[in-house]
Amino acid sequence: MRLRFWCRASLLAVSVSVLVLLVHAEGNARPSDRFSAPAAPGVAPVDSLPALLRRAEAGEAEAQYQVGLAYQFSIGTARNDAAARQWFARAAAQDHTRALASLGYMQAVGAGGAADPAGAEQSLRRAGERGEATAWANLAELILADRPGEAAQAMALLERAAAAGAVNARYRLGRFLIEGELVPADPVRGRALLEQAAEGGSPFADIYLAYLVLEAQNEAEAAHGFALAQRAAAAELPAGVNELGRYYMAGFGTARDPKRAAALFARAGELGEANGWYNLALLHSTDLYGLSDPAQARQAAIKAAGLGHVAAADMAGRMLFRGEGGPRDRPGALPYLRAAAAGGSADAQNLLAGILFNGDGVPADPKAGMDWWEKAALQGHGGAVNNFATYLATGRGRPADPARARQLLAAQAEQGYAPSQFRWALWQEQGWQGTKQDLPAAIGWFRRAAENGHAAAAFKYAAYLEAGEGVAADVPAARRWYGVGAEGGNADAQFQFARMLDAGEGGPADPAAGRRWLERSALQGNPEALFVLGDLTYRGEGRQADPLLAWAYLRLAEEFGMTEAGGNRRYIESRLLPADLNRAAVMAQGLATAIRREREDE
Repeated sequence: MRLRFWCRASLLAVSVSVLVLLVHAEGNARPSDRFSAPAAPGVAPVDSLPALLRRAEAGEAEAQYQVGLAYQFSIGTARNDAAARQWFARAAAQDHTRALASLGYMQAVGAGGAADPAGAEQSLRRAGERGEATAWANLAELILADRPGEAAQAMALLERAAAAGAVNARYRLGRFLIEGELVPADPVRGRALLEQAAEGGSPFADIYLAYLVLEAQNEAEAAHGFALAQRAAAAELPAGVNELGRYYMAGFGTARDPKRAAALFARAGELGEANGWYNLALLHSTDLYGLSDPAQARQAAIKAAGLGHVAAADMAGRMLFRGEGGPRDRPGALPYLRAAAAGGSADAQNLLAGILFNGDGVPADPKAGMDWWEKAALQGHGGAVNNFATYLATGRGRPADPARARQLLAAQAEQGYAPSQFRWALWQEQGWQGTKQDLPAAIGWFRRAAENGHAAAAFKYAAYLEAGEGVAADVPAARRWYGVGAEGGNADAQFQFARMLDAGEGGPADPAAGRRWLERSALQGNPEALFVLGDLTYRGEGRQADPLLAWAYLRLAEEFGMTEAGGNRRYIESRLLPADLNRAAVMAQGLATAIRREREDE
């Protein structure tokens, strides 16, 4: 498992080291990330607030502005955004520059009252025209949010505000330049603007710079990045607390300290940062650092999902559905999986589709299942393409459309997805649902899938090589490919590989290795392997004879479809005492349990 530090969709995720997935906490930009309250110089001392109020009531614009600041920043009185907005409005009516900027900010973000984009634009323009640079920056953000078609005007306003020294403008413009969003990418200038914003006191610049340093893994900047994260965390900025946790988790710029990271992620979550809870869930989901705790992972994922985190909703839904970290709760899993699916998670869409299509713990709804599979398939989710194409070809959940099904599956196979390559090979091998039967083409796809690590495809390709059907016979190559499939966990390949090793077909004989592969195949429930192993165990070939265990192997071979095993089982049974037969039945039950567990682990 590789540690990846994720970020918002506009940034690339970069692998860092062998750990867990940890998320950079800017997935959901808050208003304060885009809009910035203007600087508040000259706030009145607490002991002068009564006198300040008297002056404000008398109509003095500066006093009205100062009272607004007192209510906005809890200076000498309880915070009251509505009162702050009212006082800013009274001062703005007298063309008080900073009051206009503050009022425009509150109107833009909906602080102290309903959001008022039109009023915000008017207030911010008046403030900008009177020299308040932060107002131009906030107006640019307002335009980007409400009128994206006027992005060029917004960027010009950001440039104007940044040139005038507005910290918020330098931060946002720096990000746009780093990410190449709305303007041509210019990482060098973007980094310089971000550093200026950080020096000017922007905690968002601190966080973003810390993120860039950590992603780049430039050891020369490690101490700088760690200091930036510390500064943002010290301000109790949720995203900053989370970022500091990522530094401790990575051991970058400081000693690696997973416990400290966990505490910071929890704190970030408590402050409202969804990625903090999600990172904590991921940290508790691994046993690499002695912090594995599925129950804590589940609870943290649920908390992050409650804050709208899509990946966490997917994680919470899966854990509830599978009973990981607590009791299995299929009905409780569905709201989380639905939220993740609606949020665009192709994995959640695929899982939800299967649950609905098959009625797994809920009433079956094949149409809804196909709808979700289609959404995931359109995102290129390989498993969803396979499922959607298969049922589309047969007409389950929606009218049959074999032609479209073939087109989707073939395209996914061409993309290199091994399970789709294998399924496409099966369709061509069998001429399934109107697919043109073409054995050489099918064998070619079996080989391509096998080369991509598909164990069942390796078995199929090896079988054709051994038989010389549709391809030139090549027994040594067949043995090699059976070995590939065996290593990949395919029970049929394991059985055939065991046979060739035992007999020395296609290469040197190795009966001991053959027996090991035979036992592995049997443990996966391969009826032929169970049949052969039962006979060998009864005769004592390669091991001490054990008629009870032999009976158990043969009983399971018969149960799994090898009817020939019944005669051998009955032969052994006729020579067993009733007590021995009971013991053999217990052995068979234990083997069946082990086989079920092995199948579940695949």
